[in-house]
Amino acid sequence: MKSQFPIQALFAAALCVSSASVAADGAKPVAPQGKTVGVVSISSIIPADQLVSGTNFLVRAGYRVKVAPNVPGPKVISAAERARLLEKFWLDPEIDLLVFSRGGQGAADVVPLLDWDSLRKRPDMPVVGFSDVTVLLNAMLAKGVGHPLSGPTLSYADRLTSAARDWFFSALSGEELPPVNVEPLCGAIPERGVRGFPVGGHLERLYRLSRMGLMPSTAGRIVFIECTAKYPPQKVRQCFDGLLDGGFLNGAAAVVFCNFQHKGDDRAAVEAIVREFAARLECPSFKGFPYGHVPQIRLIDFRRELAISPSGTLRFFK
Repeated sequence: MKSQFPIQALFAAALCVSSASVAADGAKPVAPQGKTVGVVSISSIIPADQLVSGTNFLVRAGYRVKVAPNVPGPKVISAAERARLLEKFWLDPEIDLLVFSRGGQGAADVVPLLDWDSLRKRPDMPVVGFSDVTVLLNAMLAKGVGHPLSGPTLSYADRLTSAARDWFFSALSGEELPPVNVEPLCGAIPERGVRGFPVGGHLERLYRLSRMGLMPSTAGRIVFIECTAKYPPQKVRQCFDGLLDGGFLNGAAAVVFCNFQHKGDDRAAVEAIVREFAARLECPSFKGFPYGHVPQIRLIDFRRELAISPSGTLRFFK
């Protein structure tokens, strides 16, 4: 039988517990020094090497790290157990920020089981993740609980470009972020451009969330959408149609299409679907923001307002 010692040793090495009690205030920047990150999981198991490199990534930046016991595996625990662990770490007074270990599958099973009234005891907890975690981040907006930040999970730490790493920590610390050029795609852009708070995430998870009745309002917001090649063009079309027909984009200030991972014929088909979908929108659309399953992923703070000029200069306000 294969020994479990490597997993146990990994967990011991990764677990660094702060003894300080810190009041939660996710509305303020989360600067590294003296702060503790809680690493949590409601989706798939993170590979051992990615847990080590991801933990080191946070420690080198000056954070203390506290790892939930289900993160190292060796298997995924039940949805109810994952919900209780997330609540426990959310309410832990030693933890200032939650970062998900990875995405994958499973968040949609956990989110309906969360005790939102309990989580309101710390209503501003900052939570970082993307992909499958899209379900939780947008449910947080719908429930008015927590501070959602859609960005790289721990599993992406050793894949990030230097610019993506700098953006990640600058965004968490509330520092000024450099402008990003995006390409106007479709729709009339107001003379002064568009302005609003961001929302969005993985296309299929947004579609799934809309069918769960936990979709936040996008009125006045700028919606960012990405997708992986796991979902073929026909599924991409179904998801876009579902979001539009279900009213998810009613009143949106703009839509920004980010990274879609399709290649070859599928890539051409998806690009055509995106343009067709953009033409049906009642708001302007753009493309090319570096967000999604790519090393250059930029963290998007759902509480940080941004503006896009008519020429496509995207700026987050400090």
